[in-house]
Amino acid sequence: MATGRIRRPKSQEVIYNELTNKKEFGMFNTYKDLFMLGLVVGFLEERKVPFDQTLEEINWQVFNMDTDESVINMIAYLETEDLNLIYDGTEGSFKHKIKIAEEYAAGGVEKVYELVIADQKNAMQVLIDYIQKFEEVNEQTYTTKQIKDDINL
Repeated sequence: MATGRIRRPKSQEVIYNELTNKKEFGMFNTYKDLFMLGLVVGFLEERKVPFDQTLEEINWQVFNMDTDESVINMIAYLETEDLNLIYDGTEGSFKHKIKIAEEYAAGGVEKVYELVIADQKNAMQVLIDYIQKFEEVNEQTYTTKQIKDDINL
């Protein structure tokens, strides 16, 4: 399914605005970029945040189908072990995998914000240092727990 919108929690309005505001310490060009990093961080940290109230949604068309959708599909599969979410192409499967992504992204965006806000002066370096912890993860098949143990989260 190539249409749809991706939700962001209303409670994270300040986070999204601050981390994309180039006049402040925003280091992300788009909400989509922050969402995708949040998705991966949320998954690795096992931080899912369910939510009902949303901000302006992100149009699915801005996501890269080769990279962003692959990450979303991988996380949906690892979460559910259900390949139908990826391959059946129905609206129901699409919505299910997107909901998984939205909730992990909400948890991960909070973690990213915690890292950045803790040291605003050196926010970019703090974020780089955090991301570099993932360099030790190689191409072997890992469970989430193994990845977390390897990078000492």
